[in-house]
Amino acid sequence: MRMRFHFFTFLILFFWGFAFPQEVLDRIVAVVGDKIILESELESQYLLYSSQPGTNIKDPQEERRIKERLLEQMINDKLILIRAEQDTLLEVTAEEVENAVEQQIKSLKEQFPSEDAFTEELLKEGLTERELKRKYRSQIKSQLLMEKLISMKLSGVGISSREVRDFHQAYKDSIPEQEEAVRLSHILFSFTPSTETRDFLSQKAEVILKRAEEGDDFASLAGVYSDDPTRERGGDLGFFKKGDLLPEFERVAFSLDSGEVGLAETNLGYHIIKVERKTDSLVSARHILISVRPSSEDSARTWSEADSVYQMLKAGGDFTGLAREFSNDEESKKVGGELGWYPLKQLEGELKDAIIPLKKGEISRPFLTEFGIHIVKVLDRQSERKITLEDDWDTIKEMAKRKKTNQKVMEWLEKLKEKYYVEVRLEK
Repeated sequence: MRMRFHFFTFLILFFWGFAFPQEVLDRIVAVVGDKIILESELESQYLLYSSQPGTNIKDPQEERRIKERLLEQMINDKLILIRAEQDTLLEVTAEEVENAVEQQIKSLKEQFPSEDAFTEELLKEGLTERELKRKYRSQIKSQLLMEKLISMKLSGVGISSREVRDFHQAYKDSIPEQEEAVRLSHILFSFTPSTETRDFLSQKAEVILKRAEEGDDFASLAGVYSDDPTRERGGDLGFFKKGDLLPEFERVAFSLDSGEVGLAETNLGYHIIKVERKTDSLVSARHILISVRPSSEDSARTWSEADSVYQMLKAGGDFTGLAREFSNDEESKKVGGELGWYPLKQLEGELKDAIIPLKKGEISRPFLTEFGIHIVKVLDRQSERKITLEDDWDTIKEMAKRKKTNQKVMEWLEKLKEKYYVEVRLEK
């Protein structure tokens, strides 16, 4: 698990803004060719923008200006998509879409301390991973089409040494300084339930199942024992069809008759299920969730393991080798725990507190974040300094090329606006 700090609400807004806007009946704010942009889409984009750290929108006039800029960007995207869909030389395969969807889901999961936490949050939003993938596919396909078209249009854009020098001369006073940053490596120890903890919780679920089978009021049992938010309404899930919930849960629920009770195990824990009503394609059920979470003994065991590894490191142990052996971050452990460069000002909380006093090559004591226990090593540091042509040629060259390609894209968009119908209906 990479140490990133995002908000799930931000991601959910992203999905609702792009993945299925046509499900919302509201006002049209722009027409682009044969496509429309809804007010709900614009509002979603505005919420995404305004929720970013450091954003401070002061008055209605500023809000209006921001929405106008966002709508302009959305119009540009629609123009590019229309052109991409009409280009018979462009093709996006089903395999490309599925790979991109899987990568995006993987990125989302990395924002959570565990896959269970990700699944639980999805359920709170009324979604399953399967639904999320299904709703995401059309957006991903459109995005890939646009990327391929832009890549094709810009494939011939190059940058000369003269252009790099001219860019630096024109913008040297406005080029931001190199930020103070650190290159980090870490070993992550996740809190996981032991076999003993799982056995105890399994037995607890069996006891509650037996009480439900013997006639105890199911809604009351849910209110007392369930770890799911539905306990507030007696575990009521309402009606659902196949594909709406976790497959393991559905297999048990759809096998039961009305009034029957059963037990299912998912990655969230143990579910005691009671079917209330059943049709050919729908089931109405209540459930009690016994979450499989680490016990206090499991937490103590994890802290002990982290301290043992820390003592090995203090005695001269190889950080890379120990990260590969012990880290629970499946992505970074493949490269010996390396996380890459992080600007210091973007670090927060316990992570920042642990890193600030460390010099290059030094290792932190074990410390706790929302993802688990970390031991961090500072592989390198760079200080804040002015970017110069002599020391940062490649960086400045990339800036110059980016500006040139942006100009090319804007010129191309102006031509597309002349070719395709564009009407803005944003209220004054």
